[in-house]
Amino acid sequence: MVDFYKEWYDKLIAHSNEKGLLVEKISDLLKGKTHESCLEIGLGTSAYFSERLGGFFDDYLIVEKNEFNEPLKTNVKIVQDDFEEHIFNEQFDVIIASHVVYYFKDLPQTIKKIISLLKDGGRAYFVVNGKESDYGPIKDAFASFIGKPYTFTYDVLKANLKEHRTKEYTTQASLSFQSHEDLYETLRLSFDLYPNEYEEQKDKVINWLKANIRGEKFFIDQKIIEVIK
Repeated sequence: MVDFYKEWYDKLIAHSNEKGLLVEKISDLLKGKTHESCLEIGLGTSAYFSERLGGFFDDYLIVEKNEFNEPLKTNVKIVQDDFEEHIFNEQFDVIIASHVVYYFKDLPQTIKKIISLLKDGGRAYFVVNGKESDYGPIKDAFASFIGKPYTFTYDVLKANLKEHRTKEYTTQASLSFQSHEDLYETLRLSFDLYPNEYEEQKDKVINWLKANIRGEKFFIDQKIIEVIK
């Protein structure tokens, strides 16, 4: 299981348009479909999704491991608990698991749990980073720097969903930066499996960024995998 680094998360989000793009795409996918209830697994550090998607639902539940005390919409409730351990007494029309797959201790079992929590005809939206654009190449480069093979979470998730009915969508997010050193700091969250190695390989990572990233944008293809029960 990966530790959650709040400061790194906040820095990444502050430089990215990823959440806005995800809300726009998920909103399009929700239009015209049954959606009385929604479960959001993990909210990061803000209620961004529930503030913008809560209006689609009568009831919106968030399960978040860390304490969260900010105000929520009237139809939104939050439970502070580990999703993998929490016991539910209800099912949902929609489940959103955006960039939380990396933090599950037992991914196959957790996916089974998520699917079991869907009503018949319900849909789960898993969001992970893809392997294209700038994200994939820098991951491969870093793996070569530290001499360890890297398996993309996208591939692991797809393998665990192969028995289910799925559709896949892509939104290309971008990170803005003022210097390659600034971009190196912004990308720390993407290497939270290897925080010490990322610091040790700082010069190599920055040199790779200088050689491969042109302009003032770093692109990440976000994969939205819709599972239909």
